[in-house]
Amino acid sequence: MNIEKLELFLSANVEYAWLIVLFFAFLESFVISGAIVSSAVLFSICIFIYNADALSLSIMVPMAIIGAHLGDMSGFFFGKTLGPNLINSKFFQKRKKLISKSQAFLDSRGPYAVIIGRFVPAIRPLVPFLLGVSGLKTLKFYLADITACILWGLALGVLVTGVGSIFN
Repeated sequence: MNIEKLELFLSANVEYAWLIVLFFAFLESFVISGAIVSSAVLFSICIFIYNADALSLSIMVPMAIIGAHLGDMSGFFFGKTLGPNLINSKFFQKRKKLISKSQAFLDSRGPYAVIIGRFVPAIRPLVPFLLGVSGLKTLKFYLADITACILWGLALGVLVTGVGSIFN
């Protein structure tokens, strides 16, 4: 990912800053793209936008929350619909013991795993997918995810203002 090109684009197209935050929050949360787009990319973009005064925190944080929640919900439903078939594939069958341990943890922790997983970048995109596979009720996931995304969004805002003020 070439951050400099994105920063040039944002400098010339400030009106799209909210959409960029929403888009990258979704990408870093969704199970497939989350392995490629790290939370560091979103964080860097948010700091740039904050320092450029392209978007206020009162818009940036909700856009990040909405994007993250949409990514999580998409990953959850992806796990609910395609997960059982994927788990039975050769790739996952070779890792059955690891999957079983992960599933046991998620089954016992359920909604709390969503909140914990939201704050651990390495597992963030996997938790919703695996909870979808595990059969967690959609309403339980939804409520836990809304809570997790709001807390995470507020933390993002605090980090952006703190780190952003250093570079400003």
